[in-house]
Amino acid sequence: MIIKSYELNKIDINKKKLFLLYGHNEGLKNEVTKKYFVDKFTGNIFRYDEKEVIDNNSDFFDGILSRSFFEEKKLFIISRATDKLNSIIEEILEKEINDVVILLNASILDKKSKIRKLFETGKDLICIPFYQDNNYSLFKIASDVFKKNNISISGENINLIIEKCSGDRRNLHNEINKILNFCLEKKNINREEISKLINFYEDENFFVLIDSCLEKNYIKVKKIINNNNFNNNDSIIIIRSLISRLKRLIDLKKLESQIGNAKETVNNFRPQIFWKDKEIVEKQIKIWQTNKIYNLLDQVNEIEVKHKKNSNLSNNLIFDLILNTSNS
Repeated sequence: MIIKSYELNKIDINKKKLFLLYGHNEGLKNEVTKKYFVDKFTGNIFRYDEKEVIDNNSDFFDGILSRSFFEEKKLFIISRATDKLNSIIEEILEKEINDVVILLNASILDKKSKIRKLFETGKDLICIPFYQDNNYSLFKIASDVFKKNNISISGENINLIIEKCSGDRRNLHNEINKILNFCLEKKNINREEISKLINFYEDENFFVLIDSCLEKNYIKVKKIINNNNFNNNDSIIIIRSLISRLKRLIDLKKLESQIGNAKETVNNFRPQIFWKDKEIVEKQIKIWQTNKIYNLLDQVNEIEVKHKKNSNLSNNLIFDLILNTSNS
């Protein structure tokens, strides 16, 4: 059964024993795990990695099946879950297991995934997808934190922080904590201070590359790629940053359909777009059709899935896609 993360409060978790949390958004998954499972659980909590479960299959089942008179309910949290656990979950379903809750935390699972299909179609199984936050939700999170801590910060500077986070609220919280620590003795912060704290200048080439790609500036894209030695770690940042940019562009196109003017769309978009980026974003709105943005987003998502299996291959794929897109 598929549900949304915010619908968990409608479900009696004590009456369910198997949950699958999967998707991009590690930050939200961690929040949901803590709020709905760990904080509310009164029994014993056991944490496993998938490899530990597979390598010590018998020990894992002993832990699930064993029960003492004085022992309370057990919660098993298994991280980095993949299709390799499918047969183990099926075996658990065949057994009469009481007073046990099993929570699987998986990364991206495509539609052909066996374990995803098992949880989506299972009557007593709960499947919860976690998609990347959009810029609006991240902006609200950051804005609320700074307001609560009485820190004066502009919307443009919050947007700068969001750019660094590649659509992941866990990254956002990390960057916010840096700023909160910096502001212990002060109640305001400027753009230069923020850029240094979040190492924005180190990553600026990523954003210039992506914006140039979406602006279809092939010469500039080719120059950036040729002049930089991007590694496999850089490629995943570029992939997620491109996903974030494409989702923003989709939101911009929706707003443009209401306003009817690219320049006014940029000026009225929230969170605010930094003044020096407005001209580039306006060009992107004029260049791109919504269906083509969705097609490109699907391609980038597929590359992100492949990155988990072969980072070297995905490194080549993402740069080929960026070059081809900028030259189309």
